[in-house]
Amino acid sequence: MSMRRSLFGATAAAFAVTVLTGCGATVAEPTGEELFERAESLYLDFRETTNGVLAAVHDGPWEVGTYGMLPSGVGCGDGWKFDLTRTVSIDPAEILGKREAVSQHLVEAGFEVEGMDLASGTVSSGDVIVRKQGVYSLLTVTLIDNGNVVLTATSPCQPGDIEELDRMMYGDDPIPDWPVPKQEAPSDPIFFGIADGEPRLPSSPPPAD
Repeated sequence: MSMRRSLFGATAAAFAVTVLTGCGATVAEPTGEELFERAESLYLDFRETTNGVLAAVHDGPWEVGTYGMLPSGVGCGDGWKFDLTRTVSIDPAEILGKREAVSQHLVEAGFEVEGMDLASGTVSSGDVIVRKQGVYSLLTVTLIDNGNVVLTATSPCQPGDIEELDRMMYGDDPIPDWPVPKQEAPSDPIFFGIADGEPRLPSSPPPAD
């Protein structure tokens, strides 16, 4: 495992060449620019959708846990996915209203939403959950009555060689020159990958081999 993977979150290698269709036939997994373009499209949709959820709670900076841009193979067999974590503290008096705002935002965006309430002797929380819909295999927004909010989001697993995608996104250096931000706001620009130590703008080609 490279140091870069430790920096962004654990991943697993994948080297499968084909995938099975529902009819039992095999089709080639995406490679090269097709793999890069599919990953870019998923990531941009994943981040734009998630940023809308974040903004429904707080439109300023959130603390970054797992940044979300490094493909992860955990739980995906021979494929990969994106996942991220964000946290923020807001006025505890706003928690109930923000939970409703998140639910309404997701419903208006076309998602079916679940909810779950948890309570201990001192702290209670409510979760807004989306499972296996659109850009999410799982989205959970946990709003705690002390004002803390935690968002975790995971995309569906995708076919393709995770090591090839990683190289196209970040090159061959063990650690990208670009540091992982400690905070990020929903309105901050979204980019995909790093080229020569700088964020790569969407739809710019991956570096040549």
